[in-house]
Amino acid sequence: MSEQSSSSETAEVRRPVLMVCLLVGLAALPDAMIPLALKAGVMDRWGVSPSSAHWFVAASLVGAFVAVPMLRRLQLRFGPGQLVGGAAMVNGLALVALWSPISFSAALGIRVVEGMADIVSLAVLLGLLEAGRQHKAGSRFGPAGLALMLGLASGAVIGGVSAPSIGGGVFLIGAAMCLLLALAATGWSHPLGLLADRQAKVSAAMAKSGQRSSLWPALTFAFGDRAIGAVVSVTATLYLVDELDRSSRFVGAAVGASLAILAIGAWPAGLLADRIGAMPVRVVSVVGYAGAFAALAAAPWMNMTAVLLVLVLLGVAGAGLYPTTLILASRAGGGPVDMGGVHAMGSLGYLIGIVGAGLMMAGDDGQYQAVLLFFATGYLLLNIPAVIKISSHVISPGDEAIGR
Repeated sequence: MSEQSSSSETAEVRRPVLMVCLLVGLAALPDAMIPLALKAGVMDRWGVSPSSAHWFVAASLVGAFVAVPMLRRLQLRFGPGQLVGGAAMVNGLALVALWSPISFSAALGIRVVEGMADIVSLAVLLGLLEAGRQHKAGSRFGPAGLALMLGLASGAVIGGVSAPSIGGGVFLIGAAMCLLLALAATGWSHPLGLLADRQAKVSAAMAKSGQRSSLWPALTFAFGDRAIGAVVSVTATLYLVDELDRSSRFVGAAVGASLAILAIGAWPAGLLADRIGAMPVRVVSVVGYAGAFAALAAAPWMNMTAVLLVLVLLGVAGAGLYPTTLILASRAGGGPVDMGGVHAMGSLGYLIGIVGAGLMMAGDDGQYQAVLLFFATGYLLLNIPAVIKISSHVISPGDEAIGR
């Protein structure tokens, strides 16, 4: 009888997980549109410089860091459906305000508010996926990683295609996406509430059993992954097109294929982490990703097929990065607060990656290879202390009781 009850309870938890993953993908759409709309939607509209456009992007990062300390208090006061729905509405209203005739300085302030709302939505949703057994976390965070990356990719495509013709109107498209998220989160408030109750029980059990891990390794992973990811998406692409004079069509298709493989592979990578452990998957992914990234420095001596194979390897290796970061963050048992911190640190890493690569490129020409090798080496070194720390706290079979 107890076995049937446990099975029924597990099924009750699994059903809302797909809903959460769908909401995660929807939440990622609006924010991904803005970087692709900077030229038509920001620079041309307000007549600002590329430097000011970068500040426009960075303003949301300020909002993310402001919101993270507030998450625990918000979580105690409101249910997850209310939090996600309310944050989505605030985000949508902020995007409508950005579309309206306001000054650029006012737009920067609104971007801070938008960044706060955006991190609340994602942090709450990902925090709910802590509900369940620790040794099955990959089956929840793997599909969430796939949904997030597909959401980002879709948002980038929508922003890139629509911005040249409608300019600031892209903000209205983002607002419509936020409205859909708010309606869906409100309509699914009961399943989300079930996961929230489950997540609270899991966190309490982890605290009681002493199984909580440190959060800083996961924050380090998120920072490093996003930093090198920024260099992959910007500097490496420019390197292949500008320095090596490869066809922009080929480079775009190859990089797109690499990112697609990375996104699609997130789910199987999460399942593999459940079978052999998150740390082995993480270590292999880091070494493979850094190695493939460094191999791009040898692109001048490669033919197009070899470059494509390196980019495919980059996608395959990178598939294990995001799900393992979330799995390891979930072991800290902090729910939305920890997940918000992970995404805030990831955003900071992305900013540092862009700025760092830009500063290195500001000197003499032909610095692409040095940038690639520097970031590949730095990425490996950054991961070492976090890997050592996490390896000292391994989830044992006895931890299966956590989340029952």
